[in-house]
Amino acid sequence: MTPVYSGGLMYEYAVEANGYGIAKIQSGGDAVQEEDGFSQFADALKANPAPTDGSGGAQTTSHGVACPTKDGSWLVDTTLLPAIPEGGKKVCLIFFPFFLICSL
Repeated sequence: MTPVYSGGLMYEYAVEANGYGIAKIQSGGDAVQEEDGFSQFADALKANPAPTDGSGGAQTTSHGVACPTKDGSWLVDTTLLPAIPEGGKKVCLIFFPFFLICSL
């Protein structure tokens, strides 16, 4: 896992007719009553603050990872793979559903 902040999920903040939520907003909206779960959610947000640099905590650099070697758990011998045909070396990046970028 990477240390990327992916947020949290709160099904419903304000309690409505379905009974879900962590805060009751009084009629007129001038008062809020905290319900079960409000303090736990607030504590979780305090313990796991969102990054402030706009990156979401994502790495700014990356590197390739070598293929695993053949062993008892990985029974693929990379030396036995056939060569890629020239026509198959064309690389296409698909940004579905918007566009396709291809290069040789």
